[in-house]
Parts: sequence; structure tokens; C-alpha cells
Amino acid sequence: MRRCATTLESEMSEEELTFLVELLRNEQLTGPHLEIGTAAGGTLCQMMKCFDKDVRPSFVVVDRMSYFPDQQGAFRSNLKSHNLDPDSVDLRINTSQAAFVESSRSTEKFDFILIDASHKILAVMADLRWARQLNVGGIVCLHDYADKFPGVVLAVDRFLASHPEYEKIGSSGSLLAIRKTRPSRHREVTPFDRLYSYALFVPLLVQRKLAKRQNRQKAA
Repeated sequence: MRRCATTLESEMSEEELTFLVELLRNEQLTGPHLEIGTAAGGTLCQMMKCFDKDVRPSFVVVDRMSYFPDQQGAFRSNLKSHNLDPDSVDLRINTSQAAFVESSRSTEKFDFILIDASHKILAVMADLRWARQLNVGGIVCLHDYADKFPGVVLAVDRFLASHPEYEKIGSSGSLLAIRKTRPSRHREVTPFDRLYSYALFVPLLVQRKLAKRQNRQKAA
């Protein structure tokens, strides 16, 4: 079972959480905030507490709630323990891809998006589509942007190379923040981007399994 299932803490490091909290407090974005992948809601609690209750923006969470047993119960309990109303969060129990399709059919927009779900390149590429729903001036934060997670790095680097309207504004540990400076000229994730992620999915999976085997052999 994931450690956060019992501790209910964020899976970010203290350094990363400090960076995230300072970013939100300094920016004071007023539009809806979106978190993709919440685990036990530890990071969400810290983000929501950056705002006084009477001026707190709406928070949307997209998660399949299958990360560990009774994840939804742990999520609700965690928010309550921080004096936050779990019913005030728009929890969408769905895959990121399916939730995005529903969102894109509406006029829904966000000022802030945190992507912290699956590290596999197919999933990261799908999560990056949510940037289309980001307001100009808004921020996307991506967790686990590090060599340890090549699926995240490859997807994000391809995204940034294709979209000069998104610029890096800071990072801490494996947490990267980028800002949308102007409207996108074309779709954030194209069919070619999806093909790219499909082509690399299996090689990256094999690479990961080989690395795990080598680590076990070294430990033995």
C-alpha cells in the first residue's frame, strides 16, 4: 500500500511543497484550480490553505480513486482533518482522458493546473491536453519532472518545444512550473504527439523493468 494511504501526507518533498505554496500565495490566481491525481489529498490540502475561505477559488480534482483501498474515504478524512470541507471540492472520479473530453465540451477554464498522476508517457501526454483549458496568464505545475521518470521528462520537453507560448517560470526538486503567456496557435497535444508517446511507451516500460531487476541484483 502507498505510504500516503496511512500518513495522508503529500507525496511531494518539503522543498517542493514550499515552492508550490509560495507560488500560489504570490500569484493569488482567482480562477478555478485543477489537480490531476490527488492520492490522499495531502497536496490539495496545502494548496487550499493558501487562500482564506472567503476568497478561496474553486478546486477541481480528477482522479480514478483506485490508487489504494478506500482512497476516497482517506481523501475526505484528510480534508476534514485540515478543517476543509470535502464537499466544496469538485471531485471527478474518472480517468484524466475521459474527464478532459467532458471539460473540453464546455467553456470551463482554469487559472492553475497541477499534474501529478501516472508517470507513464501515455498518461502524461494525455494529462498535458488539459493545458488547452488554461487561461492566458495561468500556470501549470508538473510533479516528478526528473531523470527518474523519463516518461514525464520526454512528454513535457516535447510539449515545451512545440509551444513557445508556454514558458518555464521556476522549479524546485522535481516540481516544474510553466506559465501560459498567450493563446495557443494549435492544439496542445496533437495526434503526432500521441503517436510519439505510443512509440516510446513499450521501450520505456522495458527500460524500467530492466533497471528494477538490476537494482534487485545489486541489493542481493
